[in-house]
Amino acid sequence: MKSIIKNERFDTKMETSDWRYSASIVGLIKYFNYLVGKGYETEANVYKIDEDLISYDSEAITEERYLLFVEDYFERAMHHKVVEEILSSAEFTVEQIKLVNDKLKANTIMKKIFGDIKFSGENRELILQKINENRLLLIKETYRTGKSLYADFSNTNSLFEEPGSICRIQNYNIDAPKKSKSISYNWDFKTYKFDDEKEFDFIPFAFSKSYEAFFINNNYSIRELYKTNNLLSNSNNPRSTLFCDLKNSSDYIDFDVEVIIKNRNVDYFETLYIRKDAIKIFKAIDEYKAIKIRYKINDNYYIDFEKKVTDKILNNIKLDELIEMLIKSNSNYSYNIKTLIKINTLIYGGDKMDKQMKSAYASAKRVMREIPENKVNSYKQKLISAITFKDYERFCEILLQLSSYSGVVFDFAYDLFQDFDDNKNIAYTFINALNNESKKENGGKKDE
Repeated sequence: MKSIIKNERFDTKMETSDWRYSASIVGLIKYFNYLVGKGYETEANVYKIDEDLISYDSEAITEERYLLFVEDYFERAMHHKVVEEILSSAEFTVEQIKLVNDKLKANTIMKKIFGDIKFSGENRELILQKINENRLLLIKETYRTGKSLYADFSNTNSLFEEPGSICRIQNYNIDAPKKSKSISYNWDFKTYKFDDEKEFDFIPFAFSKSYEAFFINNNYSIRELYKTNNLLSNSNNPRSTLFCDLKNSSDYIDFDVEVIIKNRNVDYFETLYIRKDAIKIFKAIDEYKAIKIRYKINDNYYIDFEKKVTDKILNNIKLDELIEMLIKSNSNYSYNIKTLIKINTLIYGGDKMDKQMKSAYASAKRVMREIPENKVNSYKQKLISAITFKDYERFCEILLQLSSYSGVVFDFAYDLFQDFDDNKNIAYTFINALNNESKKENGGKKDE
């Protein structure tokens, strides 16, 4: 919520009433810190943070300053900045000349400003002059229409506009002439309630700079809100940062957390809640890198295991499907499967199977010492086939046959005979341990 303050040092205050205001506050702080860093303002003169609200001088927000902040914050997305960086060299390679010419035609505004101009290696002063003369326009149009920039978050026609009758944010923004009645109570648009603020233009700076953009709304404290999201926005892999690198952070991980996600291929925001049960699982994962697998289905489709696993943890969905996918694979994913089984055990309800899983592992290793490798592989394939086709009775039959053939007693098998579904991770552990490799092919530690 935003309020106007009269007769005080700062004329505006904003509270973290919902995620849009929380994100706006994070963006505003980054903007104000930019102004302070560039010497435009001092922190004491521009803003003040209390526990759950920010007070600031609205006159410190100008279109020119905002655009210069955009240029600095999203520098790698600014085509003219890439050109400037290359043209700062004394000499140019063929590849650099080609890249400059590509950038001069990279979007509509670059084409408009540079027209038929081509970089020859000799005319850099002309190009630099064009950039300096049109800098703010280049920034504004590149940012406003950029699919990874403002256009990903808001209606492109709303940048710098005063608050309107419809919220400027994607998913909150509608075609008023066509839908104003349908979204209103009793078909009367006067009853429609909305929130729109110019400060919502700062929301893009609060999200991570990634295709799948994240914002953590841990708004119990503005300082922690800023600290967490600033760390996330600078991450090369925000999903890993969110669910792994920060998993032990007491700043936000000890309570249910709302996370807002904006994927570039959709025009709406998604909300997920990291519940305490899921937080406990994330904290218990020792080797998070073991789930970072891109599993090839065909030349055009890969499964991102990291995303799949984190989504399943968040939604308390078992990993059986993923484990069986790797077990069936011709590649050696033994180490990865072992990690997935540990996670799956937690989703199933904790470590109640731990003793029997250790027994299953030890039994499998004894089997490998007692019978030839080709027989081990034969029985392993039969077990894989039975469990993936959910023929659990057949699985138990094969276990009994293997126990008889190898002379190894399977103490763990009694739990499977009694309730296979609840003890499935014991079966996965046994199959995975029937493996000749001491190391996994995909990196990692030796099997224990």
